Amino acid sequence: MYPWLKQAWSLFQARLDADKLAHALLIHGPQGTGKRELARHMLARLACIEPGEFGCGKCRSCTLFNSGAHPDWFQLEPEEGKHQIVIEQVRTTIAALTLTSSFSPYKLALICPAEAMNRHSANALLKSLEEPPGDTVMILVAHDASRLAVTIRSRCQSVAVALPGREQAIAWLGEKAGMDSIAAGAALDAGGGSPLHAVELAESGQVVLHGKLLQQLSVLLGSPGLVSRVASELSDIEANAMWRWLSNGSADVLRSVLAGKLPDWLETGAGIDKKDLSVLQQCADRNRLLGVTPVRQDLLLQDWLIKWSQLAA
Repeated sequence: MYPWLKQAWSLFQARLDADKLAHALLIHGPQGTGKRELARHMLARLACIEPGEFGCGKCRSCTLFNSGAHPDWFQLEPEEGKHQIVIEQVRTTIAALTLTSSFSPYKLALICPAEAMNRHSANALLKSLEEPPGDTVMILVAHDASRLAVTIRSRCQSVAVALPGREQAIAWLGEKAGMDSIAAGAALDAGGGSPLHAVELAESGQVVLHGKLLQQLSVLLGSPGLVSRVASELSDIEANAMWRWLSNGSADVLRSVLAGKLPDWLETGAGIDKKDLSVLQQCADRNRLLGVTPVRQDLLLQDWLIKWSQLAA
């Protein structure tokens, strides 16, 4: 288990040992923090017939769970090629949860990502959250809990997972991925503070692209005439990553300006308006969501870069 998950795991253990574990848990926090792995550890522990701190991994229930063929646990996620968990999936799972358990002490369900449920599927789940069948534990995993209905959130026991501190993350990257502190720091910046994303980006060579993007933003600030050139320089970056990095970069500058300084990658930034900067970050987030539509990304990028170039006085 990732070291930054230990606090959440200890909370789960304490609730379980004190017989205060709810029938529905909501694990929530930023992407790339290992929430799904935490949920799997919890489910394995609950499925085990002879558990210790973790599931034993040897009993028949653990063997079936690890093989993905356990009759007492179910997983809800969008079907291949789709973005939503639909009402039929929820109804099928609820019906299965009402049956008597075969091996484990609990009937178990994992819903991930929970915010993929549409309004109808969420409403179908709500009744089971209010009146759970038998010894049922449902674990919902959400990257953005605010997108879940208040009625869903209020009926779940909260398990918050945060990004690890920078020192802990860099130490982990050094131990697990063999990165020195400089490489680990650059990968961590590209991954938005997530060491899991940092490893993926380092292995795919995208950390270099992130550095290139920041360098181009620094050059462009206060120089609107360079927009076309910078847009061309950034054209080889995949849209989803680009908008995430532009959003993170804006947030980085905003935090630094509020603290009375500039981030290391920005050469100048006199007169940056904090309100305009916040609007730009929100714009980058919206444009990332538009990536699944036929909107022309090059036009969105040029418009964003023009506004960025005009931030400095």
